[in-house]
Amino acid sequence: MTKTNYLVFCVGLMALAAVNVAGADSMRCGKWVVSEATPVDELLTKCGEPRSRDVSKDDVWATNVNGMRVKTGAVTTTERWIFQASSSALPMQVVIVDGKIVSLTRVDK
Repeated sequence: MTKTNYLVFCVGLMALAAVNVAGADSMRCGKWVVSEATPVDELLTKCGEPRSRDVSKDDVWATNVNGMRVKTGAVTTTERWIFQASSSALPMQVVIVDGKIVSLTRVDK
């Protein structure tokens, strides 16, 4: 293998590794790819309604000057949506906090 071929091979491997890393926080919906940067309304437009939704509301806590944990009065809304493209595809969980997508992960059966 020549030095040039070896260099091309190494660059190709790095490109594949970059694609795998980038794909970890994205999912395919038909011809679309959605990621954490995708707005929630666009997610629904491209992927349709999720198979299931779970919503929880949690108080926001802070530490005061005396070191005590106190409620701030604010509430965080966390939604977990499950999408499944087909019966043979692994389900994907989309976590949305206060209206913003924060993660997309595969759900192991």
